[in-house]
Amino acid sequence: MPGPRGRRGWRGGRGVQRGQVGRVLEPCLLTLLQEQDRHGYDLIAALGRFGLEPALLDSGLVYRMLRQMEEAGWVASRWDTAGSGPARRVYSLTPAGQSALAEWLDELGRTHDMLHRLLG
Repeated sequence: MPGPRGRRGWRGGRGVQRGQVGRVLEPCLLTLLQEQDRHGYDLIAALGRFGLEPALLDSGLVYRMLRQMEEAGWVASRWDTAGSGPARRVYSLTPAGQSALAEWLDELGRTHDMLHRLLG
């Protein structure tokens, strides 16, 4: 499944950049937002659950991906001004994002099966 802007394939880069994680970052972010609304910092910290080391991850990539997914209609955001400190943008999954996640999970399941046959 292409990303919100039609990207396909892996791209190279320094460190942990879009080339290495861009394709898997979308379904990870969508999965986290399916569980609950979250702000960007919380999303980055929670990516460790999927084996993406937050300390090595380009946070700018995460925020760019969130903006792209918002442009695609998969994610909505709002400013949270409650509490002390500066306002934070909070992201939530839209119905279109739920559909995109379902497609991702279907594709990832097929890929898993193929790799299992290849490696098994």
